[in-house]
Amino acid sequence: MNRPGLRPRPALSSAALLLVAGVVLAASCAESSNAPNPCTDRQSQCGGLCVDIQTSDEHCGGCGNVCEAEHRCAEGRCVEDDDLGEGGGTDGCSEGWAECGGRCVDLEADPRNCGDCEVRCAAEQVCEDGACACAAGLTECAGACVDVLSDRTHCGTCASSCSPAQLCVEGACSCSEGLTDCGGSCANLQTSEQHCGACGVACERGASCQEGACSCVIGTHDVIDDSFPQTVMGTTVAGEANYGLACVAAGSSERVYLFTPAEAGRYTLDTFGSSFDTALGVVGATTCAQLACNDDSGSPQSKVRAVIGAGEPVLIVVTGFDGSDGDFTLHLSKAGPPVCPSGDVGDALPKTFTGDTDLLGDAITPSCGHTGGPDASYTFTAPADGKYVFDTFGSEFNTILELQDGGCNGEVLACNDDSREGSQSRVAVDLHAGQTIVAVVDGFETAGGPYKLNIAAWEPPPCPMLDLGSTYPQSVTGNTSGLDNHLESPCAMSDSPEVSYSFTAPIDGRYTFDTIGSSFDTVLHVHDGSCTGPSLGCNDNGMASSQAVVATPLSAGQTAYVVVEGASGDSGAYKLNVSGIPAPPCPANELEPAVPLVVTGTTDGLGDFVIAPCGVPGGAEATYKFVAPVDGVYVFDTFGSSFDTVVHVHDGTCRGPSLGCNNNTTGPQSRVAVPLVAGQETVVVVDGSGPAASGTFTLNINLFDAEATCAKPIDLGSTVPQTVSGSTLLQPNSAAPSCTTSSGNDRVYRFTAPADGTYIIDTVSSTFDTVLHVHDGDGCTGTELACNDNASAFASRVSVTLTAGQVITIIGDSRPSSSGNLVLHINAEPEP
Repeated sequence: MNRPGLRPRPALSSAALLLVAGVVLAASCAESSNAPNPCTDRQSQCGGLCVDIQTSDEHCGGCGNVCEAEHRCAEGRCVEDDDLGEGGGTDGCSEGWAECGGRCVDLEADPRNCGDCEVRCAAEQVCEDGACACAAGLTECAGACVDVLSDRTHCGTCASSCSPAQLCVEGACSCSEGLTDCGGSCANLQTSEQHCGACGVACERGASCQEGACSCVIGTHDVIDDSFPQTVMGTTVAGEANYGLACVAAGSSERVYLFTPAEAGRYTLDTFGSSFDTALGVVGATTCAQLACNDDSGSPQSKVRAVIGAGEPVLIVVTGFDGSDGDFTLHLSKAGPPVCPSGDVGDALPKTFTGDTDLLGDAITPSCGHTGGPDASYTFTAPADGKYVFDTFGSEFNTILELQDGGCNGEVLACNDDSREGSQSRVAVDLHAGQTIVAVVDGFETAGGPYKLNIAAWEPPPCPMLDLGSTYPQSVTGNTSGLDNHLESPCAMSDSPEVSYSFTAPIDGRYTFDTIGSSFDTVLHVHDGSCTGPSLGCNDNGMASSQAVVATPLSAGQTAYVVVEGASGDSGAYKLNVSGIPAPPCPANELEPAVPLVVTGTTDGLGDFVIAPCGVPGGAEATYKFVAPVDGVYVFDTFGSSFDTVVHVHDGTCRGPSLGCNNNTTGPQSRVAVPLVAGQETVVVVDGSGPAASGTFTLNINLFDAEATCAKPIDLGSTVPQTVSGSTLLQPNSAAPSCTTSSGNDRVYRFTAPADGTYIIDTVSSTFDTVLHVHDGDGCTGTELACNDNASAFASRVSVTLTAGQVITIIGDSRPSSSGNLVLHINAEPEP
């Protein structure tokens, strides 16, 4: 049966069929090469693919047999497209074949018409039993046919991918040639910064892996050999700029040297003598860590010290500050091993030792310093009991000085850094004869260099150490660290070092000295005339803080000696401030020469310009001139005043001798009784008991009309034994004893000896601190026969030998500002 549009296919002869079969068999044998066929029974392997040579236009009847244009492969032969071939199929194609697009195809095996017309299999697929499937040796992974033996995305199994640097070989990921598997990552051990030379060996940040070793070497460099000391000359002009040293701004040109020491040690490098402002650094050649860096070591040149291990390569970088460059000189030295002691002082003093700690090891760590600094040490045995001074004045670096008892690493006797506000050190210690110590010269923050150690017997420092002249206000600063403790403070127990100044008042005034702004707890004391003269004031923590203040009146031309020291052994940086205000006229007021007088006023807004012999300095005062109208004992009191007063009377002027002073006779008010002669000029001062005491006051002046004074002694007759008593509270200060420098109120008695003999007179049972003195005759001005203060506790006792009828004057006196009930006993000494 003929279909329209189709031509009958000519039948092949038996000979032709045998020829075709032979060609197919030959091609099949040639393709297999006696190897087992990996394809299905209906397919042959051509070029690594399984194809059906009965229908493949590219391999029709045999591998590589391509049908010409307008021909197709049908039953293993190329025929024209319109030739339907022969066969008994219902569609004109042979049995088992189907017409697709005018061609007879095998739907069971045609990859372009697999299972149905126009169902095309992927290039790497074949058609088996009417369905697309992966060719033999391939595996379907995510819809694609892959060779899991070689595919990097699906190596061994689907979705098992290799890293970008790996290949898939025989179904396993492996590194390509020249790379090493390091924990699943392929690395070039010659260049990898994470696996340099071996897996897991990572280079430090900033270092690169060069030929299997970590290195920070960038650009060009020279090599320095391992010999010491040595000097290298060079220039940074036109140099590279690869290393940004931390101690200097980047951008200056550099000269780099590679140095690898054979032995571990501490190495010192400097650029002293260079022609420009240098900077110097030491960088780890494999770690890139900056081991040391310096710009300007006390000069435009640089100096560093670094501890370098044996065989540890480092880069020495010479550069400039702020873009400067030029010719340089590089010095290298190596410290010796730690030694303690370095030498012995011997017996002769004074003595000075010199050397360079940069050439020494670190044997001692001082208690007030840092580890790692080189040091020199000397033993010293005291030739005699006394104080000895050790200092490093003249050294060329910031030193620390420590004294250790007995030997190296003994008990620390003293340690000092930065004496007298400088970078040198000084200590003074008391030693006993034969005591051995070790003096250690070290450096602040491991500094080192040329040192000088001076040792001498201690001598008292000059006082004053400095003169402030007569200028006010002014401020001076300094440091007491390393100074001596020589002067005693009147108001604080301290063994702190001190500094002393003199100041001469340019005018009469009240001058204030304070230590506000000091760095430690200070004590301040001021003396008149010399450093050990009478105290004008002493203070510790006068500002409700750790600072001190002393205010004192000074007359024009008067020199005060000011001492600054620390509390409880403290020392450090201090600030001494001097200020002042001019004194008003003194006396500021004049009283009528008459009694009684009552004067009122106020001390508010006034200052303290007249020193009160009793009470606390600092109270504001009012001053009055008073001339005695007649001979007598005059009483001055402040009864009726509104604040705690002090009253004092001076002879002639405001700075004249004190005739009497009292603080708190009855309550907060004061009273003094002073004998005066007609026409005697005095200055009466109404003062405050302290800086906070001021206000309205009443000054009362009266003549004293009571007895028990030099003018009106109490007559005790000749009775022995006898006891009398009376109060000194409101008595005047009538007479001065010889056995104490000053006295207060007193009671005066007259006694006549009843017989020749020795008489015992005492003040036992009195209620205050008494002084007892006896004068010949019936007046206070007679020859003093005896005087005693505190024979037993506060009581006084004298013995006098008298003749019958001899008259004596007995004065029961008191210490200044001390009053109370006086008990006087008179007894005759028993005959032997």
